[in-house]
Amino acid sequence: MHIWIVEDDFRIARIHTQYVQQHMIDARIQNFQTAHALKEALRTHELPAVILLDLYIPDVEGYELVAFLRQTYPSILIVMITAATEYEHVQALYAYGVFDYIVKPFQQQRLTHTLVKIQQVCKLLSQQTDYTQQQIDALWAVSPATEQVETLPKGIDTQTLERVATFFDDASVTYTATALSQHIGTSRSTARRYLEHLVERGILQTELLYGTVGRPERNYRRATYEQN
Repeated sequence: MHIWIVEDDFRIARIHTQYVQQHMIDARIQNFQTAHALKEALRTHELPAVILLDLYIPDVEGYELVAFLRQTYPSILIVMITAATEYEHVQALYAYGVFDYIVKPFQQQRLTHTLVKIQQVCKLLSQQTDYTQQQIDALWAVSPATEQVETLPKGIDTQTLERVATFFDDASVTYTATALSQHIGTSRSTARRYLEHLVERGILQTELLYGTVGRPERNYRRATYEQN
């Protein structure tokens, strides 16, 4: 998933980048310090799924950049990360339809909640079938389930999870649980446990691989989300 960070203070931008990378292992992150640089990248690069945006950028006034993004690139999810808490700012940005509003300084878990919600929403919006009421409720939910951001499930450790995720840096690469287990030196069931966890987090997606005999096997690849 492409995530762009618009923050004029490079030290703060570095912290935001680290926070995102710790939760979304395969996130493709770009940093911008000015609105001009952001607009040029939007014109020439593949669009991001998400922009983490500070309200105060040196070369733009107030809500100009937010208004530009909402009008020109409505599919991009905007997350405000700003020190502004004045009621006029909060109310105006709510009216603009930003995805979330995080006040500086903030705890890492607060951003993690938002990233979990983003993964859930992107996965739901990428489906090509009609929605159930439960899925619609999830799209408009205020916050994701807390258990998804507090700890990893039993039997999954961070180091191995990060290693598994690196095998899918190339979007064209696919693995079955059997093939991956041979690369990471675990049993097939252990490899599948990690793969399924990454599917639940929206990082991987699956397809059925049909052979000549026996049951079809699940094939895993990096998840892709279409920009509508």
